[in-house]
Amino acid sequence: MKMSRRTFLKTGGVLIVVVAGGGVYRAADQGVFSSGQGLAYEPWKDWRDATTSSERIVGAGILAANPHNSQPWHFRISEQAVDLYADYTRQIGVIDPVQREMHIGLGCAVENMTLAAQAEGFTVEVSLLPDGTDPQHVAHLALAAGQSQVSDLYNAIPNRHTNRSPYDLTRTVAPDMLASLAALSDDDAVQVFWYADVAAKDKFGTYELAAAEALIADEQQSIDSNHWWRQGWADLQAHRDGITIDAQSFDSLLDMAAKMLPDQSRQQGDAVFVQNTRDIYISTASAFGLIAVHDQKDNVQRMHAGQLWQRMHLWATVHELGMQPLNQMCERADRERQQRIDPVFGRALRDLTGSDDWQGIMPFRLGYPTRTGLASPRRSIQEVLL
Repeated sequence: MKMSRRTFLKTGGVLIVVVAGGGVYRAADQGVFSSGQGLAYEPWKDWRDATTSSERIVGAGILAANPHNSQPWHFRISEQAVDLYADYTRQIGVIDPVQREMHIGLGCAVENMTLAAQAEGFTVEVSLLPDGTDPQHVAHLALAAGQSQVSDLYNAIPNRHTNRSPYDLTRTVAPDMLASLAALSDDDAVQVFWYADVAAKDKFGTYELAAAEALIADEQQSIDSNHWWRQGWADLQAHRDGITIDAQSFDSLLDMAAKMLPDQSRQQGDAVFVQNTRDIYISTASAFGLIAVHDQKDNVQRMHAGQLWQRMHLWATVHELGMQPLNQMCERADRERQQRIDPVFGRALRDLTGSDDWQGIMPFRLGYPTRTGLASPRRSIQEVLL
């Protein structure tokens, strides 16, 4: 009978395999002893080492949050400007059928680059969708000489990682912290809704779990999500993108087991995802949030939402908070519109905002993490320059 991962851990099999001769080889081959190492992780370490200011600005951009770590971007640089382009070959399928998450991720890159440009001594003028004839050209950052402004958010760029670990149930995120996060919005078309009391968290959690279950029940969404899973170490280093075991914030033994044991099937991975959604992501959140805009179909508003998410996540990093996107409700609502089916999660998002004027575009959770969030792989500056 094939031993389950849970049983394997309970019997201490991980330690036995690792110390056995063949196990040592597999452990090394699967990166058990190499978390955060290799070319796939160098951009987190050398992002400020490029020769030119423009390259260093791009180096900050590629460390931004983005959907499924798909890194859907190209950059073109000069001494006076950095231009950002959407890479539609990296769209994540019917998980993001209307490119909502793609444009949120591109907005995150704009925020990192703006902070980096200011640190490099430039004033920055950002134009979103600057060329009406080219939808791939999503941002133009015009650079002019100024004084260097090195902010705490800029310094937090290499330390910001999605934290999927359990959050500490003994520590509550204070209301003034939530207010400070929401106040980071500098756009009247973007607002944060909070769900921090028991009733509000229960409502959000019920919708979130139902969305996770609906997503894995949609075979094409399951397939398209699984496409970005990087189980093997060699696969991770070759692609330098996607979702990894290390980024799950498992405890050390479970992380080791996940790397040592044979690859999970897509269906097994889906089951673990739903279990984690129920038992970790929902159950241990100190609060939930929902970034909303007036028009969720508008790519400029989507990018502004991404800029706010990146800014909030960097601020949270400075203040030792963990944050994690929980996009399943929006992914299901987008899929409902694509398939023209009953808008179950469209109604759920409307219920969460309580207003026809605000459309939920990015749900998330936050709290004080019990484990450190680890870096995801990234492609190098040279790989993303046009």
